[in-house]
Amino acid sequence: MASADKLTRWLDLLAALLRRRTPVAFAEFRHDVPGYKAGAVDEKSIARSFERDKDELRAFGVAIETVQDADGTESRYRLRHEAFYLPFLALCETQMVSALELRTIPRPQGIGYQMLPVLAITPDECLMLRRAAARVRALGNETLEADAISAIRKLENDVGLLPVAEPLVAAVKVQAGLFDLLRSALMSRKRVTFTYAGMGKSDASTRVVEPYGLVFLTGHWYLVAYDPAQDALRQFRVSRMTTLKSASGKTADYQIPAHFDLEAHASSRQAWELGDEDAAVVVVQFHGDSGQVLHGMKLGEANGDVATERRFRVRRGDPFMRWLLTFGGEATITSPPEWRSRWRTLVQETLVAHSSAAMVEEA
Repeated sequence: MASADKLTRWLDLLAALLRRRTPVAFAEFRHDVPGYKAGAVDEKSIARSFERDKDELRAFGVAIETVQDADGTESRYRLRHEAFYLPFLALCETQMVSALELRTIPRPQGIGYQMLPVLAITPDECLMLRRAAARVRALGNETLEADAISAIRKLENDVGLLPVAEPLVAAVKVQAGLFDLLRSALMSRKRVTFTYAGMGKSDASTRVVEPYGLVFLTGHWYLVAYDPAQDALRQFRVSRMTTLKSASGKTADYQIPAHFDLEAHASSRQAWELGDEDAAVVVVQFHGDSGQVLHGMKLGEANGDVATERRFRVRRGDPFMRWLLTFGGEATITSPPEWRSRWRTLVQETLVAHSSAAMVEEA
């Protein structure tokens, strides 16, 4: 974090550049920045301080340009208004905003507003912004939720109330502190230790893993990590973690393999494959040759010589069987026996529920 003196110097430097419309040499604006005035510090140190400030501001996204003069002997600097200030936001009633409408939008009185470009927001875009904020709030991350609420509040302060989006089912809440600890461990490549309550298990267990990344799938946050004790890559639901601690020391404890792709790993996982439970091998028999059946068979492994059967490794039974229900009778669990029994019970309960709903509609 920059010190108060550095922040003051940065603000003075930005103000000095923004008040000039053409590229200017350092010697011409340095006296507008009190932090660059000569004193006990020599000229070379002042120049190095400016170079560091310039590079750090650029790293934050401030588009300070370096322009060579005509003969290439001196560097000049420029910060364009359009590259630094956000556009003036305005709501429009129409779906398509014309150039004439943009020019006639009234702007607040004051220094600088008349130079800003206008970004007109249409009714559809307003609704999209509200939906985006609702989806971010549904992720279950307290920090992201607070950021989404703050962003909408600031936007509505400028342009007025946005339309209300449809409600979304919120994910399981996760303490923001867990994300901070996991992010820090990921950045420094440190092993983490935590107590984990697995699904269907009465006793929690202690895990020591090497974090590879965080993903949001099926309404839950998962830590993808290598488990040395199991010599396998596992997924841990973050909401089931407690007493999370990171290993001490400044050196990295591990390296993520160069071939590992978190996005590809996450996109290849099905809902029933997620979690840290022991996987059960479930055999499903498919019927018919519809596109849905052919796609479903591709998600499983061949089961011997029976062409219509596939083996699935299932950690979460509920999403797996709900997925099978979508086949409308063209997919049936054949083994193991306890899974076949659970499947038959679910099918009967589903039929009864739909029959009751149909009777109510007829009445």
